[in-house]
Amino acid sequence: MLHEVSQDPQGFRHEVLALNNVNTPHVNALSEEALDALIEQAASFRVMTNQDKTLSGFVLLLREGQAYESLNYRWFSETFEEFLYVDRIIVAPQCRGEGVAQALYNHAADLARTMGIKNLTCEVNLAPPNPRSLAFHHGQGFEEMAQQMTDGGLKRVSLLRKVVHA
Repeated sequence: MLHEVSQDPQGFRHEVLALNNVNTPHVNALSEEALDALIEQAASFRVMTNQDKTLSGFVLLLREGQAYESLNYRWFSETFEEFLYVDRIIVAPQCRGEGVAQALYNHAADLARTMGIKNLTCEVNLAPPNPRSLAFHHGQGFEEMAQQMTDGGLKRVSLLRKVVHA
């Protein structure tokens, strides 16, 4: 199935919010206000659609220096001077295995290169486990930098980095 970048990502805000929230606990649930705040801080908010113009996936990327209260984002802020953080990337269930995640990560790596940033960062849940995401990220060249507990000890995450070469 053909997927393409939407020219109006804001037009998919409600669909993005619904897709995000159905994917908890792999990502944190968001309110409309929290999603709007993330979009406002984002270095990039990219939405992919399929042929019938329905949402196939999205990615939100943040640069360092944002006023974002995520423990994982803070860890990267304390560890790297410059980075591009994949705050969330989600593919609609019916579109998994169709190259959407790859296209979104290609966008993230291209943006990092364009900005001259070598550290592309993210986290993946270890508890509760997300083995599909962890395998995908390792296949993309991400390496674990550390692990930490979040959500008051309810989650354990692997903090990952991929070095992006110019």
